[in-house]
Amino acid sequence: MLIISSLLGSQTTLAGQKALVVGIKDYNYWSRLQNSRNDAEDMAQTLQNLGFETTLITRNDQGEVNNERFNQALQQFSQNLRPDDRVIFFYSGHGAAIPTDSGSTEGYLIASNTPAPSRGNKVAIQQNAISLKQIAETISNKIDPDVGSILFMIDACRNEVINRGADVVEESTPSQPLSKQIEVIYATSNGSTSLDKLPTDNQSRNGVFTRVAIEELNRHKNRQGYSSDAFFPAVKTKALQLAKAAGKNQVPAWMNDTGRESFVFVPCPTDQACNVIIDNSTTINHNSSADKQFWDEIKNSTDANDYRAYLKQFPNGSFVALAESRRDKYSQSTKQSSVLESLRLPDNSKKDMSVDDMQKERENNPNGTSIYDSLQLKPKKSTAVLDSLRLPEKLTYSGCERIVFDLDKGTLNGLKATASQQEVKNALPCATGDTPDGESYNYGGGVFFLNHNFFMYTGNNFIEVRRDFKGSVTPNLLQQSQELVVARYGQPAFTRRGDYFYTMAYGCLQFTFNNGFVDEIDVHYQQCKAASEVR
Repeated sequence: MLIISSLLGSQTTLAGQKALVVGIKDYNYWSRLQNSRNDAEDMAQTLQNLGFETTLITRNDQGEVNNERFNQALQQFSQNLRPDDRVIFFYSGHGAAIPTDSGSTEGYLIASNTPAPSRGNKVAIQQNAISLKQIAETISNKIDPDVGSILFMIDACRNEVINRGADVVEESTPSQPLSKQIEVIYATSNGSTSLDKLPTDNQSRNGVFTRVAIEELNRHKNRQGYSSDAFFPAVKTKALQLAKAAGKNQVPAWMNDTGRESFVFVPCPTDQACNVIIDNSTTINHNSSADKQFWDEIKNSTDANDYRAYLKQFPNGSFVALAESRRDKYSQSTKQSSVLESLRLPDNSKKDMSVDDMQKERENNPNGTSIYDSLQLKPKKSTAVLDSLRLPEKLTYSGCERIVFDLDKGTLNGLKATASQQEVKNALPCATGDTPDGESYNYGGGVFFLNHNFFMYTGNNFIEVRRDFKGSVTPNLLQQSQELVVARYGQPAFTRRGDYFYTMAYGCLQFTFNNGFVDEIDVHYQQCKAASEVR
């Protein structure tokens, strides 16, 4: 039997309003997130306050949300749906887009046990992640589109980091609509990052999108007829402003090709009519005007040019915010990714040119050669775009063939946690990714080794080794019992959230347990009190 980590209840709910909320923070093979569990918990409470019967799925006593638990929760939730229900599915965590044989991509939500992207592991990821298409079909099959409605809110990154040696586009969810029956709001636009935390606000419990979304829903919780038409423009504007104020960029995206009225968060009372609010100043029954007449003619259009025409004719019109959001939405659905476009070979392919000719052309016309050509002609050229696309000339595991994590010395292959990112990469060339030091996410920055399941968090000077670590630990306490830890190191200096903290000469040694066995070991080059507060 499925045990759901939390089913929010006790408060009277309006019939036909149900929400499934999932948040995953701790990943076995992907980088750990900071606020995704908070996002889910706070969104679940917000929707409960709006009258939704809300099912919350987060980490419980058995561990994080793996693919089995995710699928069980989805099936149980869908079994209780009725044809006329209004349904919200909210997710906060990692996402991925996987290419299909037809050349399109399908979106997946990453469960805690999903393998990290690497060469040739497309099938393994598909088997362990949760298909957005599957979620959409499971829920929409239970809902009659003539009387019910469905809204997905996905708080996951969409920055397409293209790995030409793997089968996966990391950290991305697809741009195409999931279903004609489902309205989707993404936390960020295609090609962008969903900010889990802002460097200017370390006290906030939530990522940018969820924080603003919750504020808007709470602000309008008593406003009958409040719909996504009013909700999204406000969320988009405020999320963009919040991110820009911190020197970042995040622009939420909205897709509604249902051909029906937008999702209503606050329904009218039973047997009472009320206006559906389509932006924060107007309703669908607003008095007629040239502005309104023009809007009525284009409001169901999926052509971005129609909304550009409206904005040009009515720059101060009643529907400006909504027109801007739809212009951006439908522009994105047809716009080619600039990075992908740069990979395309021109019609007059250079396949008949010699390497010398291509090199001369590159030198004479550096802006006229595609990134694809640049990768072959200038392998030592270094730019952010090229580095993200280029495969190493040959795969090497020099320096990574034997990895030893020494708990008493606080080192990994002799490296201290105070080593710089460049020192780490030079010593261990098997790194799979990094986040610059000083960033507000991934514990302030670090170098990641997802294929070996360890992390060098250089921003906060600590080393993290997880359960499936591919090296050796001395003393060998990984996946051992709490009793063995105590037998080796004695009683901890203190405990926090079930973790044991031991004072060491280099700083602090931390053990995280799962069902009484060591699931993770961290070495901190700071005192244990400070180490226990690292987020």
